[in-house]
Amino acid sequence: MDQASLYANANALQRRDAEATLRTFIPRMNWHDERETILDVGCGSGDVTRNLLLPLLPSWVSRVVAVDVSPRMVDFAAKNFAHNIIDFRHLDIEKEENPRQKFPEGFSKIFSLYCLHWVRDQPSCLENLFTLLRPSGEALLVFLAANPLFDVYETLSMDPKWQPYMKDVSNFVPVHQHQKDPAALFARAAEDAGFEVLTCQAPEMKFVFDNINYLKNAVKAVNPFISRMPVEEQEEFLAAVMQLLSEGNNNKQETVARYSLMVAHLQRPE
Repeated sequence: MDQASLYANANALQRRDAEATLRTFIPRMNWHDERETILDVGCGSGDVTRNLLLPLLPSWVSRVVAVDVSPRMVDFAAKNFAHNIIDFRHLDIEKEENPRQKFPEGFSKIFSLYCLHWVRDQPSCLENLFTLLRPSGEALLVFLAANPLFDVYETLSMDPKWQPYMKDVSNFVPVHQHQKDPAALFARAAEDAGFEVLTCQAPEMKFVFDNINYLKNAVKAVNPFISRMPVEEQEEFLAAVMQLLSEGNNNKQETVARYSLMVAHLQRPE
């Protein structure tokens, strides 16, 4: 999951959803002429922070801190997507015990685009986000609620050939994957953390890839298991993933992904 270069070149789905959501919600946020500092949680390879998020922010934003759990991603982002107001940093938003010690002034806005489906302890994550926001600050969180790819992982983890590499598969399946009403559950968790929920929805989405190779690269870029396998087995594993995805696609001629996307706009009360 930390193949930064591959991810930066195979994240068209994530970029489309991120841009559409940012364009919808940034105009709805309350922006002030001063003290606007931004946190981007799960910046990955840095391209979305630099090329999508930054251009859509008001011109008076003075600082963007972009964090990721992967040091390799952070290093790649800093080298390839540097900007004078972006500070790429390492942070585990799920496990950090007191994030305000690292960022004592906090942030007026927090964005997280295609990251939080990797977080198992959602309450701790939400508590940290709440802590990092200033009073009346806002958060926009976009992540997968459910995706057939995770069902594929669960299926393959029961195959004796792949089981040794996937014993911890449950750690990589979104907590909302099998829930009937993921938006209601996440909204409740956000409220428990102290947030006011302005919007929380989980729409059904569709993305058509240009070709099968692009889909394959997109799967490979975010696959947490393949790096554990011998090189000679990696292509076979990817082929098994692609076969199962194809079996779940009603239109075999269409290279398509169907999934549920969580979109939550939250505010910390004054």
